[in-house]
Amino acid sequence: MSGYVLMAVWSGYLFAEKFIPYKMIAGTNWQWVFYYIFKLLLFVVIGVFTAPFTCLWAVYRVIRAFR
Repeated sequence: MSGYVLMAVWSGYLFAEKFIPYKMIAGTNWQWVFYYIFKLLLFVVIGVFTAPFTCLWAVYRVIRAFR
């Protein structure tokens, strides 16, 4: 289960940064903490749904590379 959560975080990161590439420019320390915690939770939530597709795409690329 922990492996799937790690894959979900990575997959969510790839998806969110591709479609939501916003960055926080300025803020207080608490705003920065909230921003990064919110973004991490967003990565996990999005990643739970996109992780299987990311895994399958990676396997497809490996198979295609060794043909």
